[in-house]
Amino acid sequence: MLRVDQLSAQDFVGLSLGAAAQLAARVLAHVGEQSRQIESQAQAIEFRDAKIASITFELRRLKAWRFGAKTECMSAEQRQLFEETMAADQADLEAQLAALKAAFKVPGNAPDTDTPRKPKRQALPEHLKRVDHHHEPENTICDCGEAMVRIGEAMSPLNVEILFQRSRVTANPARR
Repeated sequence: MLRVDQLSAQDFVGLSLGAAAQLAARVLAHVGEQSRQIESQAQAIEFRDAKIASITFELRRLKAWRFGAKTECMSAEQRQLFEETMAADQADLEAQLAALKAAFKVPGNAPDTDTPRKPKRQALPEHLKRVDHHHEPENTICDCGEAMVRIGEAMSPLNVEILFQRSRVTANPARR
């Protein structure tokens, strides 16, 4: 097979017209073969992605059926049969999905997107004016006659107030 990547300009120097035409025909044939291979691989990837999407959809649908309102109306026997059948179906689909993903795993791909990401709250900007309201109990003497001891603070959610187009953060630590 012709190695096009190993050709250099020196290979074309001094070629007769017939030899150059023959080399050009071989290069074009090689490029055509590569195009067919690329097209075949693109179709295989498209099929695999469609299959993965189909299996993922089916798994989500099974999960929706499992926790749906209709399953709560089933008798104990129906529910047991339904759960056994669904567990088998779900295991089969998960095995198919894992096999498809493992068969076409390419190093350097993006991380797996099946696991949902946990949202993270961003801190409020530092330039906002902060006001702390400390809530102290009126009486710090316990019913037994002993003085209460502070064991920590609990921070309630921060409130953002907009006052005449200025924002500030209000913290409400509660004594415990």
